[in-house]
Amino acid sequence: MPGDSADLILKNGAVHTVDATNSIAEAVAVSDGRILAAGSNAEVLATAGPGTREVDLRGRSVTPGFIDAHHHFVGVGGAQDAIDCKAPGMQSIATLVDEVRKRAEELPPGTWIRGRGYDQSRLAEQRHPNKHDFDPVSPEHPVVFTRTCGHIVAVNSKALEVAGVDLHTPDPEGGRYDRDSDGAINGVCYERACGPIHLASAPGREELRRWLLAANDADLASGLTSIHDAGGMTGAPAGIAQELSATGDLRVRIYSFVTVNTSDHPHVGILETGYHTGFGDDRFKLGAFKVMTDGSSSGPTAATRQPYTSDDSSCGIAYWQQEELDDLIGRAHRAGWQCTVHAVGDYAIEQTLNAMERAMREFPREGLRHRIDHCGITPPDLRARIRQLGIVPVMQPAFFWEFGDGYIRNYGRHRADVMFPAKSLLDAGVVVAGSSDSPVTDYRPLFGIEQALTRATSDGDVCGPDERVDLETAIRLHTLNGAYAAFEEREKGSIEAGKLADLAVLSADLRKVPVKELRDLPVAMTIVGGEVVYEGS
Repeated sequence: MPGDSADLILKNGAVHTVDATNSIAEAVAVSDGRILAAGSNAEVLATAGPGTREVDLRGRSVTPGFIDAHHHFVGVGGAQDAIDCKAPGMQSIATLVDEVRKRAEELPPGTWIRGRGYDQSRLAEQRHPNKHDFDPVSPEHPVVFTRTCGHIVAVNSKALEVAGVDLHTPDPEGGRYDRDSDGAINGVCYERACGPIHLASAPGREELRRWLLAANDADLASGLTSIHDAGGMTGAPAGIAQELSATGDLRVRIYSFVTVNTSDHPHVGILETGYHTGFGDDRFKLGAFKVMTDGSSSGPTAATRQPYTSDDSSCGIAYWQQEELDDLIGRAHRAGWQCTVHAVGDYAIEQTLNAMERAMREFPREGLRHRIDHCGITPPDLRARIRQLGIVPVMQPAFFWEFGDGYIRNYGRHRADVMFPAKSLLDAGVVVAGSSDSPVTDYRPLFGIEQALTRATSDGDVCGPDERVDLETAIRLHTLNGAYAAFEEREKGSIEAGKLADLAVLSADLRKVPVKELRDLPVAMTIVGGEVVYEGS
């Protein structure tokens, strides 16, 4: 617990405490890695000692350290190395291919060439790239380009060869390949069909270490102090992350999921080991058991109850039959895990609720806090069941800017307006956590906060204006509610005496910043456990 005098005092600011009344304090004191006091300047300065460092905020805002409740830490770091398909001037297959050519000329044969973030709907050619595009410039280098959603990859022939995918490999259940007119796979892989490519292109130890450190630096500079890693921190990445945490090189706190997408996935075996949610410490902790049930919101491959507005022959891709999902969720539930399910479409959400309800009925447990990560198309009937079952939805308001126009086009206005319905659920008493799903979209929490306020699309539309929230609620989504989603609300997520001193100092008073400028507001300082781990220039 904190000592009697402060190590650090931040004064003369707007301290968003995110306490029960959303009070705004003038100052905050930190001692021994925890919050000593928050209140008026006079109250807080009374805790100063001879060695106290005082920082004059000059009216700037302080928030609890931001928590991204659905984040891909390895992916954020790996994106720094990959060809950035979202960069200006990269919106054509011809340009992407030229970048592949340049890298193939520089890298030894056999080296993977990666790209990240393309969106076929925004490319000049209005289609996915494929092996016919990449093969001429990279016959000796395996190429994998990951669509912005992370659920679709476009590869060349060398990548298919290395991954052991024959040109006439059948589509797996819960996935598919695009094919040429002769039936041969053309290099575009969806959902479970991406599995062999992911396995073959997995980074080595040194690459992983570099990516983890890059993600750490990027997150800290954005004010993030904790992340829930939604899939990349098992096996080797988890071991390296724990090593880097122990040496102090990695400062972001990690709540690490175990993710599976098939009943025979190697990670399913953890259910028989006795490990479960909560093992670890405040630096690195074992989080939820996560099951993938459908595709992405923007692919679009989300599993819906009614056909897509843009394609009346498609209801997306569902990974499971109900009995299969019931069995896996039931096993994880009985083994003591917090269960979470990637569920975007209303069909997938309904399947998830059915499975969780059955698990709870057949094996009652105290202190449940099962989650639905994404919880995209969520009309009133599903919202009512979420409230009844006490589920924690983890949503991505940041998606609306990049993908909202596609939601309206693909699912129709009636479904786009009920996607990620944070306000309706909060008003019903449901705890909703905010997140980015980065590198699917921008990892900066202030971008997500802006989008929770506006739900604005890049083309100037709005998805579900009635689901917009106010500033303090948007901050809460990305702080205390994220802590709640990991059973950590007593330790972090608000600026209250005794809690971990994880703080973000912003470069202005948030209340005075125009909403559309929030995303680019610089972070002046990030503090983890009372230590300043980032200072802006």
